[in-house]
Amino acid sequence: MPFGLNEDKVKKKIEGKLEELDNAAQSPSVDELMDLLDFLIEKEGKVGDTRYISEKMNEIGERLFRRGENKKAVQCFEKALNRDPSNVNSLLKKGQAYLSMDEMNEYALECFEDVLRKDPGNEQAKLNKAKAFRILGWDSRAMQTFKEMLDDDAENISEIHKLVKQNPDDPNLWKLEAEHFENVGKLDKAMKAYEKILTLEPEDEEAFESLVELSGENLSDAIEQVEKLEEKGKDSLAKRLYEELLDKNPDDLDLIDRLLSHEPENTELLRKKAEELENQDEIEKAKQTYRELYDIKDDDIGYYEKAVEIDPENKDLLYEQGGLLYGEGRFEEALESYNKLFELGENDVDLWHNKGACLYHLERYEDALDAFDNALEEDDDDLEAWSNKGLVLHDMGEYEKAMDCFNEVVKRDQNAAKGWYYKALVSAQQDESKKAKNFMKRAIDLNEGFKEKAQNEPAFEGLSEEFEELIA
Repeated sequence: MPFGLNEDKVKKKIEGKLEELDNAAQSPSVDELMDLLDFLIEKEGKVGDTRYISEKMNEIGERLFRRGENKKAVQCFEKALNRDPSNVNSLLKKGQAYLSMDEMNEYALECFEDVLRKDPGNEQAKLNKAKAFRILGWDSRAMQTFKEMLDDDAENISEIHKLVKQNPDDPNLWKLEAEHFENVGKLDKAMKAYEKILTLEPEDEEAFESLVELSGENLSDAIEQVEKLEEKGKDSLAKRLYEELLDKNPDDLDLIDRLLSHEPENTELLRKKAEELENQDEIEKAKQTYRELYDIKDDDIGYYEKAVEIDPENKDLLYEQGGLLYGEGRFEEALESYNKLFELGENDVDLWHNKGACLYHLERYEDALDAFDNALEEDDDDLEAWSNKGLVLHDMGEYEKAMDCFNEVVKRDQNAAKGWYYKALVSAQQDESKKAKNFMKRAIDLNEGFKEKAQNEPAFEGLSEEFEELIA
């Protein structure tokens, strides 16, 4: 034995690396598999068992084959065969890899025939040889191979049944069975076989297309077949079939709902459903669907934009949209919502308040005053309108007029803490510290929260020691 690791340790290290790759959260990458192959080649001199090395190279090749790396897989199988020419499995897998490569089918056929020369009873080689014949278009030779497998009777499927039972996870065998049943008109059995193929290999497009075709051109018949899949718990396959049916019937709301039952948060499907409901003038249902869509997208504003677009005279929607936009600080857009309400004949105090508030934040003070005056025309005792009008006048520097507004507030409600607070603010800006202190005391007595608000108001800074003590 050469100096270094003994054979058992090398084998253990090889097995450990394979196990590490197999237990990883993700499938091993091509680079990882090729690194392992290099490691095998590097260490094979320390292992006297060439068959072991051949088998491990074969295992790496199988993993590469499963990843679709057919050329690299072939290289692995060839290396395995170089170490152990009797390795029939590597020869078989090499043929299968060739079979998956464009224009390499004749090379695949040579591999399968070589396997059968070494192992005449190799059923996998017979099956793949037949498949190669079919791909090459040599149907007579394919049938000859099938006859060998079926005891010289092309219509006798019993041997294929046995093979399927022995190899239930081999999609190729299921495919032979499916094609046979389809050819002899036993469509229910053919569909079950295709379903099994897709359970084993969900991405097998050929089997999927065959299943779609067998489902029937009649939509109700096709849906019935898909419902059977759902009853069997084959939801993934059922969903794919619904997708295929929807491609052929893009406006079918029932199909959209069936797909949504599998993917309730599929935003594209929800949008499609909402748009189709809109096209059918099912406005309320469309809005409900858009609500679901925008709840998933966490975009309330987007929902109201869309809902108002399809139901532009819905006053409740406009009110809600305006309030949401206002809360987001999008005052110009909120104002548009409120103006639409006026256009629709709305004329209440709250609406004038909302419009005035937007105008105030947009610094359109004269227009804001008009809005609050309109609110007061509707209700002269509206304290909120008096307060807001006072705030607008305050920001315009019209302190006397602002004070008149706040006086109207406290005249109507002696417990209106906000009114007393703003009277204090106006007094401070007019250098009337004593009045400011008295008004502020009343505001704080009514609402302790105004103490903190006053601490952050620049107009109260340095007003008087008594005032500072009051708000401290």
